[in-house]
Order: sequence, then C-alpha cells, then structure tokens
Amino acid sequence: MKKWTTLLAVATLSLGLAACNETATPTKETDVTQTSKLTLKEVYDKSIKVSEELKSVKAVVDMKQTMHLPDQDLNLDFSSIMDMEYIIEPMQIYQKGTTTMLGADEMEDQVMDIESYITKDAFYMYEGTTKQWMKFPQEMMEQLMSATDQSNPVAQLKTIESYLEDFTFEQDKKNYILTLEASGEKFTKLVQAQVNETLQNMVGDQEEMNMDMTINSLNYLIHIDKDSFQTNKVDLVLDMDMMIDGEKVNMKQNVKSDFSNFNKIDEIVIPQEVIDSAVEI
Repeated sequence: MKKWTTLLAVATLSLGLAACNETATPTKETDVTQTSKLTLKEVYDKSIKVSEELKSVKAVVDMKQTMHLPDQDLNLDFSSIMDMEYIIEPMQIYQKGTTTMLGADEMEDQVMDIESYITKDAFYMYEGTTKQWMKFPQEMMEQLMSATDQSNPVAQLKTIESYLEDFTFEQDKKNYILTLEASGEKFTKLVQAQVNETLQNMVGDQEEMNMDMTINSLNYLIHIDKDSFQTNKVDLVLDMDMMIDGEKVNMKQNVKSDFSNFNKIDEIVIPQEVIDSAVEI
C-alpha cells in the first residue's frame, strides 16, 4: 500500500508550454476576431523569461484522482483542494487545505485538514485527525528538495518544446490559450520521465521502483496572461495504465491549478508555536 499512497501524493505533473510558429486564433467564446500578432514561439520565449524572473506566487490546486488496482479489486478515490504560497529563493512554502480519500471495502471515508510550512531546512505539517503539528526528518527534506528541483518552470518549458506541433494556440481578450489532446507512446515518454523522477525522489534511493506506463489520454489547458506573460492557469486531465513492480494500476487524474499574486509574497514565517509544539517524526 505504501506505493499507492506515494502515487496519490503526486498531486500534479508540472508541465508547461510548447513553442511553434503559429499565431493564436480567437476562441469561439470570445469577441476577439483577429489572430494574434505574436506567434506561439514568441509567447513561449517571453514566458521563459518571465519564469526565470519569478520570485513568488500564490496557487490554488483542485485535484481529483482515481486509482484502480484490478489484481486486488480495489478502487482508491482521492481529492484535495489546496491554497499555497510559494517563494522560489530561498525556498519557502505555506499550504493549507483539505484532502479526502473515499473508503474502499469496509473502510470509512477519510477527510483530513492539512496545513504545512516548508523551507530548505525544515518541514512542519499539521494533520487534522491527530490535531498535532509534526516535524519531518532531514532525509525527507532532502527528498522533497529533489522533487522540488524537478518542478523548475524553465526546465518544464524546455522539456515539452519538442512537442510544440501538438498544441493548439488560441486567444481570448485576456489570455493566450494552449490546448493539447493527446495519447499514445509519444506522450508516454513525456510523462514517464517526470513521474519516475518524482516518485523515486519521494521513496528515496533505497527503494527501487520499476514502472511501465501507457498514456490513454492526456489533455492540457494552459492560460498565459497577454500583458504579463505569466502562466495563470493549468488544467490537466490524465488517464494512464501503469505496471509497478508487476502489479497493474489504472490512474485517472483531473487537476485544476490557478496562479495569482505573482512576485507579491515577501516572506513566509513559521510561527513559533508551530516550532515549539511539533513532534519530531
């Protein structure tokens, strides 16, 4: 069960934008009638520059995920809504929200209120069922830092640059809109590298995870603000089959991420009462 719990913790795959030489056509729902002056390549380049200069951001992430384990005749349904503040350097993260795991067989539904503070030196988390702050060990911090490195926005932008011809490029009054509807081996390679790296960082070097996957469908909706070129929305719908250490799993994931308050968060301070009351794990 540890591996499935680890998989459920992978809340979103941090993919970004693709680049091509098309201009953005108006969406059907907008009053905009002209194509954009900028090509997708130009929007991509400006987004890269903005991402490199990003200092802080607020995010709201709404995720729903279902895992089916046919060998065990088991379904695991997981959802979460998280508000997060994130300072890039030095790394500081505050998040608060609710996670729900629907009961399987005779298990009851589990609803947990979660709050956490994360810095490069410390990781504190409050879990509502125990009503206790916990401080996690340095080894987990190192794994968390490694996983955070993998979500570098510039690295993600460059990762999918080779898939540029697969994105549709549109616009409305406020945003450039990128959409992707995909499946098959080509996109399996895109997702697999990031999932493997994320999971291995989470379980650590001492536990090898052998995983094969097939992407049944992969849909993206990405909004880039026309004025700031900040990415303010990333929606992901993913359906994939996996073989993990010989056991088959189907995972369906729907993640909606909205971003705001770019470069407006100056500091995240861990309250002293959290530090004093935390139990070391």
